[in-house]
Amino acid sequence: MKHHAAFGLAMEDIDAVVVEDSKPMQTILRSILLSFKVSRVRVFDSVDEALEASLAEPPNVILTDWRMAPTSGYQFLRLVRHRHMEPLCYVPILFITAHGTRPLVDKALRAGAHHVLVKPVSPSTLFKRLHWLLNDDRPMILEHSGFYNIYGIQKTMDEQAEKMQSLAGARLHHRTAVKKRAEVEDAVEEAFEKKEEPKPIFAGVKKRAVSKDKDIKKKFSAAAKHIRTAGFTGLKGFKPH
Repeated sequence: MKHHAAFGLAMEDIDAVVVEDSKPMQTILRSILLSFKVSRVRVFDSVDEALEASLAEPPNVILTDWRMAPTSGYQFLRLVRHRHMEPLCYVPILFITAHGTRPLVDKALRAGAHHVLVKPVSPSTLFKRLHWLLNDDRPMILEHSGFYNIYGIQKTMDEQAEKMQSLAGARLHHRTAVKKRAEVEDAVEEAFEKKEEPKPIFAGVKKRAVSKDKDIKKKFSAAAKHIRTAGFTGLKGFKPH
């Protein structure tokens, strides 16, 4: 097993190849790399030009875009990693792309890329990645497919994918639990709002009592009238007590 072509080098010893079809981006990357005092920077507009030059003089590191025509950065990676490309197959590749989606990163790393950076990339970020790369001691191994890859990368990516699935499952379970709890709380609140007002227990009794008092008063008045009619109040000397 061999290490990649940049392992153990100083920043000043790096021979870098940049593959980028955007002129402004070419200028930016060249300027950043030269500010790191790298030994050499070669810039190419297409994969075909970069591949031809790299076969003649293998660089220590390749920085390439992902989306390019007619040959993409991913196709470039696959070409470089084939065993027939030795010693170019040991050159580490860093992607610099504006489309750093999770599937893209997964695809690139599983195919043998050392890192994926998302545009716009800052000088400090690129410096840290290059410094990390120079100290990355993972060996390059030849797989049964005939392509070189980074040792342990498939296992690492599988473990990360499993963790992401577990995390996604936990998040889904949490959202479901929160939703059910909200539904229960809404149902309880609605039930309380629809609950009828309790009827007064003594309302009917009080009403009947009032009615009975009125009947008694009416009967008393009628009795008094009857007494007056009977002439008791007309008796001389009689004073009702």
